[in-house]
Amino acid sequence: MKSPELLRETAKVLEETEEKIKGLTSLSPKRKQIALKKIREAKENFRKIADDVVIDNEELANFFLKRAVKLKNSTNNKSIERLGEKEYLKDVEAMFRYSKAAPYDFAGLMKYVNRAYKAYVWGMVSFFVVTAFLPVEFKITSLILLIPILLSLLSLRKRGYTGLMLAFAAIPIPLITGALAVRAYIDVFINPTALQEAAQGLGVSTTTAQIVAGVMVLFGIAELVLLSYAIYMFYKHRHAFL
Repeated sequence: MKSPELLRETAKVLEETEEKIKGLTSLSPKRKQIALKKIREAKENFRKIADDVVIDNEELANFFLKRAVKLKNSTNNKSIERLGEKEYLKDVEAMFRYSKAAPYDFAGLMKYVNRAYKAYVWGMVSFFVVTAFLPVEFKITSLILLIPILLSLLSLRKRGYTGLMLAFAAIPIPLITGALAVRAYIDVFINPTALQEAAQGLGVSTTTAQIVAGVMVLFGIAELVLLSYAIYMFYKHRHAFL
């Protein structure tokens, strides 16, 4: 495999970049320390992943090396004065984020992200099923969330950071809805009045209403479990998203 060698070379280039940053006068002391901290961590991240490679992705490793070389070449006072401190630090930040995401491409950690994605998909499917028999305001809420959820799904598939943020924003309301739904559907079992109202609202017998409520309780519990797992795993593996 060539990836480990390329990743070590990337770390070496970043080490050289670190030394060049120390001699810069075009960065303010505060921003110089920020750049040094991120480059040091990126360097160590690439060194570590080079020892843990299980997936040989030579093309991506080459990309990281080229970006490291580009950053090194732009680490001089003249280039930074031309680009501006903020633009230079954006390049440093990008290199840092690449180093944090690298384990998902080389060490096989994407399987955890894929599990979270599947949990998110099925959790949201359960959310829409659960709201089907709830009052109209819940249906309206689910329709409002439909577009953000779809956009998050598309972006998450591409490991987009925007999709991650959309998922974080979208999940809380379905979680609350799921909890309320479970409580409401359980009430159908223990409250004769609620059972009668549910049967009348659906236009079915009380037995059928109980069956529907039972199925919805299962969907509600599934929604809570799956979305809780998804949001936890997405946060834990947030560095996979760029």
